[in-house]
Formats: sequence, structure tokens, C-alpha cells
Amino acid sequence: MKRSVAFVGPLPPPLNGFSNICAMMLSMLRSNGEVRVFDRAPKHGQPRQLLSQLLQPVQFLLLCLKRRDLVLYLALSGAYGQIYDWLYVVTARLLRRPIFIHHHSFAYIYGPTRLNHWFFSSVRNANHIVLSRSMGDALVRLYRLNPDRVKAVSNAAFYSSADDTRPAAAEPTPLCLGYLSNITFEKGFVEFFAILERLREMRIEFRAHIAGPVAPSARPTFEKLLSAAANVHYAGPVFGEAKDGFYRQLDVFLFPTNYANEAEPLVVYEAMRQGVYVIACDRGAIAEMLRNGAGLAFARDQIIESAAAQIAAFDADRELLRSAQKMSAQQAQRIRTSGRTELDTLLNRMQGAIGKENCAGVA
Repeated sequence: MKRSVAFVGPLPPPLNGFSNICAMMLSMLRSNGEVRVFDRAPKHGQPRQLLSQLLQPVQFLLLCLKRRDLVLYLALSGAYGQIYDWLYVVTARLLRRPIFIHHHSFAYIYGPTRLNHWFFSSVRNANHIVLSRSMGDALVRLYRLNPDRVKAVSNAAFYSSADDTRPAAAEPTPLCLGYLSNITFEKGFVEFFAILERLREMRIEFRAHIAGPVAPSARPTFEKLLSAAANVHYAGPVFGEAKDGFYRQLDVFLFPTNYANEAEPLVVYEAMRQGVYVIACDRGAIAEMLRNGAGLAFARDQIIESAAAQIAAFDADRELLRSAQKMSAQQAQRIRTSGRTELDTLLNRMQGAIGKENCAGVA
């Protein structure tokens, strides 16, 4: 008999990297066994949202009393949402149900608060799923987690394998540069345009493509920069095959983010798996993703000059670019293979047959 899972985490809408991965995780859990969902996504415009979020832990308590085989899977909030998350944790602890906490944010690593320390003091011996080894090491150091219960599972594990070959260009053409994200100031679209301007000053030919929804606060600035820029095309929001096609046309993907909660951005991995070289700001797990020649990660105050210099080098040496693109695709496949192995092991631990390990991971 397999154990059932109480899934606690945000699901789309709204659609973002966090909710997207949570939806993928939920799909995998459902394919392996019984799952009860407690959606933690903020549903703006619903007046009973607060009441709903307070009632769901009560429903979880009743489920725990009914199902002794229940496992808690918690996609942890990055800030004040941890208050709600704690209600599930304390219930699982009191009733001795296994706890698996999935971390998707570096916010409580970059700026730990009293709330974070209070929350983590109650889950030091729970099972913790992190995005990278450095993320796990930081959490162990900051919050004294049990290192034996920390497992690194890359978001790449949720993607299918991709072809790591790119057709070679018949002749040199202007480099194709791209940016895809929720278009906000934190995600670095201003810096993207600054890199393009620096390339013009260096007389480097290029074509640029941008995709993603524009935040209302960013729209005036974005439209002004777009209208003043030459050889830049805005595709709007893209999904599915259109998104894959967007990446496939690129030579270099630029992601000059300064988002405080940046963790393991899906757009970086999506670009890599299509054989696109990535240049990004060093946030979250990005530098680890771009190892083995897959890309470069720079501090935010260095990204404009450094990215322009690397693109100029690729423009002068197309064989260097093709080699770099191949390494990017290979690194994506490497991350995906390792992550999928760890994810399969994790799912087996969570949903495996009930036995003497039933209470493993109770904090």
C-alpha cells in the first residue's frame, strides 16, 4: 500500500516559476499515488482568501486524523506565507506525519528574518528538498538543518530530455540575442537594452528578441526603450511550442536579473536545453547552472560591460560560439539527468510502501 500525500503549495493562477514547478510536481505525485491538494496561491480579488487559507490547515488536521499513512509535502513560501505554512508543519509534527519541505527561494538565505529562524527551528529534522548543493549548504549553515535530510533536486528534473544539437549556420549572420521573462525592473530589462546599446557603440551587428508579459509599472519605460532601439523585436508572452521556437532562434540568452527571490530560473534552463549560451547576473543558483562552459554569471554592476565583451568575442569567432552552445546543451542534459535520478528517489521515499520508515522525517 502506497502512502498518500497532502500537497501544500501555490498552483497557477497566477503563473510564475514557483507555481509552474509546483504544478509539475503535483502532476508527478498524482501519477504515483493519491494526493490531496491544499492550494496556497494568493487569489487576488477574492474577499474570502484569508478565511480560506486559515480553514485549509483545519482540513489538513482532519485529514491527518483520518489517514495515518499521510505525508506532508510543503512548497515553502518565501516570506510571511511561512506563517500559514507553519500551521501545516505543527499539525504534522504533533501527529507524527512525515514532512518534506521543498525550497524555491533564496530570500531567506540572502536576508534571514526572525520569522525565518522561528519557522526553521521547528523543521530542522524534516526532509528538505533544495535546488542546488550550495542552497542546501547555506540552509544547513544558517538554520542548523540536519544535513542528512537535505537533498538537491534541480528544477531541470521536471523537463523531458532535449536534443543537444544545433544546425550549424551556413555563413556568419548577425548574432541573435534574446531576453524572456516577466518584464519588470527587477528582472533586468533596462540592463538588457543597455547591453544592446553598448554593442552598438562597439559596432557589433545583432538582432534582438524579447518575450514575456510587461508589468504595468514597467510599461512606459519598456515602450520608450523598445521604440528607440533598432533591430529589436518584441514577441509578447510566449508559451509551449512558441516558447521553444523563441529560444531556438537565439545564439545568446541574456538574463540580467536582480530579483531578490531568484532561485533556479526556469528561463535559464529552458535556454540551455535549446543549446543557447547564457549570460546572466549571479543570483540564486544561476552560477551553478552555468558551470562547465554553459554560460557566465556576473555581478549586476559588471553585467553590461562583461556581457558586451563576451558577445563581441563570439562575433569575432563563430567556432567559439558553436562550441559554447554545445557545452550549454550538454550541461542542461547533465543537470536534467542528475535531477531526475534524485527526483525519482525522492518520490519513492515519499510515496513508497508503508513500513518501518513511515515516520522518517518527522520533525
